[in-house]
Amino acid sequence: MADSKHLVELKARYEDLGKARALLSGAERVGTFRQVDTYFSVGERRLKLRAVEGRKEGQLVYYERPDHGGVKESVVLLADLPDAGAVLDILRRTFPVQAEVRQTREIYRLEGGPGNLYAVQGLGRILEFRQRGPWAADAKAGHAQLDARARV
Repeated sequence: MADSKHLVELKARYEDLGKARALLSGAERVGTFRQVDTYFSVGERRLKLRAVEGRKEGQLVYYERPDHGGVKESVVLLADLPDAGAVLDILRRTFPVQAEVRQTREIYRLEGGPGNLYAVQGLGRILEFRQRGPWAADAKAGHAQLDARARV
């Protein structure tokens, strides 16, 4: 069964790496990973396979999220894959590839949810904060937390 998450998230371009890392100060650094996200064309829905360099395992990610800036809610379904390459081959034969995104991702553990700093090939740097947890039924509280973090 897929792991389902209801999230409130904020993604923003952030070219000043020093300031981005300052926003993440006090967080536990989990690690840095080179990833390839392959997005598939499945209509209005979103489906990607995430492969991590040096690992056979990966993740299949389905999500629903509006296409607007700022803080937004999303529903994410994750499935761990023991053989990401084999599943990628099957999906490439089944669905058209919409995009392939190569990135380096720094993952941080913050109170309330993860923080990520992405260096995305061709797009630049992106800072992402996600909130999930007991307040999930109150998305308004999640919006307020992320709005406050973004103003720091």
